[in-house]
Formats: sequence, C-alpha cells, structure tokens
Amino acid sequence: MTTAADLPLELIQEIFLISASRNLSEAAILARISHQTYNLIKPILFSIFVYSQFEFEDENWSYQWPCQTDYNWLKINGQYARNLHFNDGASSYNLHIILSSCPNLTNIALWLYISKGYLPSLLTLRPHRLSIYLNHFFEGPFQQKHALLPMFNNLTHLDLGEHYDDWDSLEGIQHLPRLTHLSLTTNWGLETSIISNALRHCKHLAILILYEWEDMMTTEIPLESTILDIGDYRIVSFECDYLREWELVSRGGSSRDMWTIAEEIVRKRPRALNVER
Repeated sequence: MTTAADLPLELIQEIFLISASRNLSEAAILARISHQTYNLIKPILFSIFVYSQFEFEDENWSYQWPCQTDYNWLKINGQYARNLHFNDGASSYNLHIILSSCPNLTNIALWLYISKGYLPSLLTLRPHRLSIYLNHFFEGPFQQKHALLPMFNNLTHLDLGEHYDDWDSLEGIQHLPRLTHLSLTTNWGLETSIISNALRHCKHLAILILYEWEDMMTTEIPLESTILDIGDYRIVSFECDYLREWELVSRGGSSRDMWTIAEEIVRKRPRALNVER
C-alpha cells in the first residue's frame, strides 16, 4: 500500500504548496506540522513582505506573518519574496537591505518618499508591477533616460499615487517598453493633458485607471465630463482602498483587484470610442 511517505518529494511539495497558497492562515498552520513541511512551503510562506504601519482584518484573511529586517534572516528567506509593500509608516533605514535581499520581487509598492539614492538597490530588480512616487524618486520629471533603466524592462503595470503637474513631468512613461496598465490618483486633481497624452503616446497601453483613495474595495464611478470628452474606451474610474486591496490580493485572499476589474469592464465596451493614435 502506497503511503504519503512513498510519494516523490517534488509531488509532496506541490501538494503542500497548493494547499498553502489558498491563504496564509492555512500556510501558517501547515508550517507547524514539521520542520520539513516548513521548508517545503517557504515559497508561499515568504512570498509577500509587508512593512507597514497599517493592519487590516477581512473575512478572507486575518493572518499576518511578521516581517523581518534582520540581515541574516533576509539572506536566507528573501529569495522567496515576490511581493513587497513598504510605506512611510515603516522606517526606510532598512530598505536597502530588504531590496538587496529579495532578488526575485515582481510586485513592488513603495509608498514613501525616497530619493534616487535607492536606485542601486532597485536596478538589480525586474518588477512586473510597480507602485511608486516617480517624480520624488527621480527628484524631478520622469524622462526617457529613466524609462530605459533596466529596472523597467519587464514593467507592465505602473501605479502613480501622487500629484503630477502636467505631462512634462511624466512624459518618460511613453518610453517604458512593456507598459500596458497605468493608474493615476485623482485625489489631488489631475490634468486632462496627462490622460490624453498617456493614451496617445504609450503605444501598448490597454488600461488607464483613474482612482480616488477611499475606505472601500474597488467600486466603479462615472467619469467626469472633461474625461468623457476624451472618448477612449480604455479609461476606467474607481473609488478604492488601494493599499488594503493590494495586500489582500497579494496574500491570496482575493483574485480580483482594480487591474482585473478594469480589464473586465474594458472587455465589455465597444471599441468605437477611441482617440486617434
């Protein structure tokens, strides 16, 4: 009779990884079974690092793994991290260590005002999704020379959660080689020239999200008349709690975020509404 002990180690790990990936609460329980099990599910257990002053509770998840800043711990476990959320409620003192210890990050949210002094640490990464204050990070307008840096080679989703004065402050995003999804906050006002130029010049752009920070999950809201005049089916307007949603989806508590919801909305729209490009 075949028992679990007779199964190949790769298959046993796959079984545990599938079970643990349902949510981190289950992963935490599995980690206590044995040291071997703990090692098997590390890729799930340490897939997300959150350094934040905020804590949330949701019916889908309530477990939070304590994030470490100890260099030796990060040197061992940082390799498993795919998602990093770091905001201004946490000290930026250890950010260099964290970034350099997590070489496989693909989804990064840096919600704090950091300078390009952190650029050497970010240049080694190739994120697919990035949320960052671009103008503050580069200490001025985001230009073509910035967009061609290796850290942007694989970037498809870009969220810009700060105020931008005009298109000149952002024109470099048109040179991001793989950008398909862009989101801009409207909390502090947003020039329509930024919207129209992004749609016109970002040649691979499929989704443009305009969102307001609210204490709620993503809810579609009507477009303002000035934005309606642009007449492009790729624009979607939301109210959402981006921070809470980012963490919920990254931890496996949901498979839908504002990006996927926007894709669903745009797929149902007629393509007739489109600016000339």
